[in-house]
Amino acid sequence: MKITRNYLLAIFFAYFISFLFANDTTFSAETPNSDVTAKSSQESPVLLVKKDEDTVIYRKDIIIRSHELKAEPKKDKGTEEFKTIEKPIEKKQETPSLDIVDKYFKEGRKYEARNILSDLFINKKIPEKQREIKELLDKLNEELIFSSLPTPDATMYTVQPGDIMARIAKQFNTNYELIIRINNKSPTRLNIGDKLKILTGKTKILISKSDFTLTLLLNDHYVKQYRIGTGKNDKTPVGTFEVKNKMKEPTWYSPNGGIFPYGHPENILGTRWMGFKDKPDLYGYGIHGTTLPDSIGTASSNGCVRMLNSDVEELYDFVTLDTEIIIQR
Repeated sequence: MKITRNYLLAIFFAYFISFLFANDTTFSAETPNSDVTAKSSQESPVLLVKKDEDTVIYRKDIIIRSHELKAEPKKDKGTEEFKTIEKPIEKKQETPSLDIVDKYFKEGRKYEARNILSDLFINKKIPEKQREIKELLDKLNEELIFSSLPTPDATMYTVQPGDIMARIAKQFNTNYELIIRINNKSPTRLNIGDKLKILTGKTKILISKSDFTLTLLLNDHYVKQYRIGTGKNDKTPVGTFEVKNKMKEPTWYSPNGGIFPYGHPENILGTRWMGFKDKPDLYGYGIHGTTLPDSIGTASSNGCVRMLNSDVEELYDFVTLDTEIIIQR
């Protein structure tokens, strides 16, 4: 009877364990040696009943010992530990002071002084000194830009037999009017052997609607700043444009369909026109002179940028086709 009872208990115990595994039960058990965490597999467990009273249960579950979960991963031989490399803290670049500019002046390094002042002015790095910096820049550029003295931004060209201004200008991708202006030369008279200063590089225009200013750059350095008028009711567009065409003594084609040649009382374009390349929904914009000088410094145009005639004529000489124009608020 004892054997039968034990046999029945073993069968009952086996069925009970089988029932637990059949329902995918997760269980944990403690042993004297280690903690074991196990999860049953999707397959039914295999149960075997040995002789006597011992019941042994075999299963295909993956067993993970809990102490192994807490342990650090083993390192392969020959491998090195990975160390976190901290990125060095970059030092904030200090704004050059006017002292270095004064030092360059004393050393006769006017070109370097101009470039530092240009960066300070364009990026407004010393706001309280903007007016003073502009005055220094204008004084420097009278010599570096608006004179025939050699500078790093220019090439000195020797006039050859048969040369004409237009041909020389085309050779250097500039305007003959600019060569005439900075060399103070007659447009029709050249002497063989004459030295001509020819500015080289790329021009760019920065327009600030809020300040009513137009800043001319050469090779990203300040050349000159002009006062302007802009469009009423915020009509002057913001963005990046390029010069599409240039015209002296332009005819005005009014929005109402009127055509007014240069000199006509209703022609408001002044002495020069520099038109922007059209964009979707943005066409007919440009920079021009004005017959209304009192409108400079105000928002009163139909969307174009107005300048005094003397200023727009000077700007016109610098600007080439495809010159970049950036208009900001």
